[in-house]
Amino acid sequence: MLMKSCIILLSLLIIVIFPASASYAGDKPLTTVLHDVHPGGVEFTLGNSKYSGEMKSNDTYTVDFEVVVPAGASIRYVRAYTYWVWSKNGLEGIYPVMNASVIHRGVVSPVSHDSRYTDTKGFAARYDFFSGTDVYDLSDRIHENGTYSISLQNSANDERTFCLQGIGLLIIYEYQDSPVIEYWVNEGCDMIYAEHGITPEMATTTTYFKGDVNTEKVSRAYLITASPSGGLTQGAKQTRNKLYFNEKAEVTPILGDIIKILFGSGKVWKDIYMTSESAQIAIDEREVTNYLKTKDNFASIQDSGDYMLVTNAIMVLEFEDEDGANAKKTTGFELLMGIIAMSIAYVAGKR
Repeated sequence: MLMKSCIILLSLLIIVIFPASASYAGDKPLTTVLHDVHPGGVEFTLGNSKYSGEMKSNDTYTVDFEVVVPAGASIRYVRAYTYWVWSKNGLEGIYPVMNASVIHRGVVSPVSHDSRYTDTKGFAARYDFFSGTDVYDLSDRIHENGTYSISLQNSANDERTFCLQGIGLLIIYEYQDSPVIEYWVNEGCDMIYAEHGITPEMATTTTYFKGDVNTEKVSRAYLITASPSGGLTQGAKQTRNKLYFNEKAEVTPILGDIIKILFGSGKVWKDIYMTSESAQIAIDEREVTNYLKTKDNFASIQDSGDYMLVTNAIMVLEFEDEDGANAKKTTGFELLMGIIAMSIAYVAGKR
């Protein structure tokens, strides 16, 4: 019995550590790219984003943003996210080629993406086209209040096309008169869809905000998540999607019990991602203060037949004073060692 339990546990750990390259399952967890502490604020906006429709060679797409931070504040980080889907050449999935620029006060500044995250359905079938998130670091381009436009052009020299669902703009500013904040910025592209043999439990992606938190000093905690296509399939009677915060999403009895032992219970919300044909990106911001843990908080997003991309998860903590913030990083290795230790204890307890 012990040997069988160990084999099952090892298989689960392999799934967690070495996910598949691409599929409708939650196999491409978001990556933490920023984790910092300072007085200030966090803003995330889609500007006047709308669905582009099919963009052919030389077609352009522009989104306008109004950047407004308090007088005397300094803009610390700016990241732009372009959400693209249906990238193809005929019936062949292919990556898009696009030129990007930032326009401010009539000045056009070309920019290049810093990161590209992609995913596909992951099996041979019609319409297995690429979707993705291109990320642009605009910290040196946007540094004052005003109107900014981000323009994208299909610069392919062939017949490839793609569609843009919109552009997200993340602005993090420092301001001495604001509360001290600690934040984690997680980004990527995980395509999840509970269809074609993928269960809702498999169509679940989990992202971690690693590190210690002095919960007694936190006055407010909130979570911002973005999901292109989330809730676009509307009118269904059953639940389409769920958001978990510090709450296990049932995967298997063993792994679920391990997560419960490690993290305890949190909160789950249903059908919070809802979009429309014109605005195909669902943005959710919600308070999570009452469900905060002292270490390694996490969020999971689950699809139940909706089809959605998970691209952004930002957790922000506000503190009563600067001494309450703790920006100590926790490595993935430390988290893995904790999971393995609790796993061994769990299996031993079942003997």
